[in-house]
Amino acid sequence: MQPTLAPAGHTTEGFDQAWQSLATTGGWFTGAQRVAIARECRAARECPLCRERKNALSPNAVVSEYTDHVSASPELPAAIVDAIHRITSDPGRLSRSWYDAALAGGLRGEEIVEITSIIGVTTIVDTMARALSNDPRALPEASGSNGAEPHRTVQAGLTLDRGWVPMVDPDSAEGMTKAMYEGVLAAAGFVFNVARSLSSVPEAIRDFFSAFFPNYSTHGPPRAGGLSRVQIELLASTTSAYNECFY
Repeated sequence: MQPTLAPAGHTTEGFDQAWQSLATTGGWFTGAQRVAIARECRAARECPLCRERKNALSPNAVVSEYTDHVSASPELPAAIVDAIHRITSDPGRLSRSWYDAALAGGLRGEEIVEITSIIGVTTIVDTMARALSNDPRALPEASGSNGAEPHRTVQAGLTLDRGWVPMVDPDSAEGMTKAMYEGVLAAAGFVFNVARSLSSVPEAIRDFFSAFFPNYSTHGPPRAGGLSRVQIELLASTTSAYNECFY
């Protein structure tokens, strides 16, 4: 009998929640926009401009626009399309100057945070499907109340002391942000920087970790029949090195 890495249905339930959340209104984007961001994330993996930039000595050496290429989501503004493609295809070479240029181009830090969370959910779900030799999941459809306007609330207690994007210190978190921090703390034992980096948009924490925790339980006691923390870290670090993952 083969051991299982997680209780039956646990991974599926986590994926279902994360995937369906893409079609719901977030903090800074409508459900329709969030689905379009996920669609563009998939398109970025096959984007010829992204490949050209990734192969260049510097991504800034390639002067071109995404309008010169086929975009899966032409309804998204150019600044959002650029952010999706850069974060998806070449995150290791993102720089503070790129981030500042994105803000100068009209994006907010919170929007970049929500975009990153959606890319994270899409990547986790698609990677698992590929590992299981399954077809990619069909994107959910945003309709009805899912097209409601996002609240676009600026969280209290934002700081810029740990990175480029605004973050909420756990000691000053309120409301949904506090609840999300408490969930991460209960699951992991501490609030790590990935959670902090998403804290300016509570929905971003919720969506990302609803896909993350069912499949990457690296903290706490190992599940019955599962891998130990040491084994998980060995596989993760080896895979990251093979994929040249800067994180």
